[in-house]
Amino acid sequence: MQFKWVDYCEEYEAETETWKGDEDTVKFAIDNSIKEEHKYYLSPNDDDFKYKPGEEYFCKVVLDGDIIAAVLFILRGEGYPVAINPIIVNPKHRNKGYCTKIICELINNIREITGFDSDIFDAGIDLDNKASIRAFEKNGFVLHETHPDGDFATWQYEKK
Repeated sequence: MQFKWVDYCEEYEAETETWKGDEDTVKFAIDNSIKEEHKYYLSPNDDDFKYKPGEEYFCKVVLDGDIIAAVLFILRGEGYPVAINPIIVNPKHRNKGYCTKIICELINNIREITGFDSDIFDAGIDLDNKASIRAFEKNGFVLHETHPDGDFATWQYEKK
């Protein structure tokens, strides 16, 4: 693998907290910080999310040498595709092909990264997020379903 994949933890908070001021991160990925989003998924009192950390919910930091290339949230449920939602590429390192390479590495090494296998992946993407759409389509994802509001859609990939 090209990248090192690690679980999100306090070690990465200081740098990733600076990303919350990035316009595209707020517009397309998360309303709060990565730290707050991660806490939300870990909250045992939240009735909306029943994902078990380390089994059904993962927050992964993708390292390229010493730099944090991206952070991504991965969800899986019984009978559902693996959801990649979202990938947040380090604002200092965008438009360098990281997202495309990270998606490829994830789908080809899902067992090594998460401990489970999957042949079907999906990604919910804001239709204004052209860079993200391109990165997923370069990896073979196809438009699966458009939200009734017309501003959001799901792309899906199935290993052949």
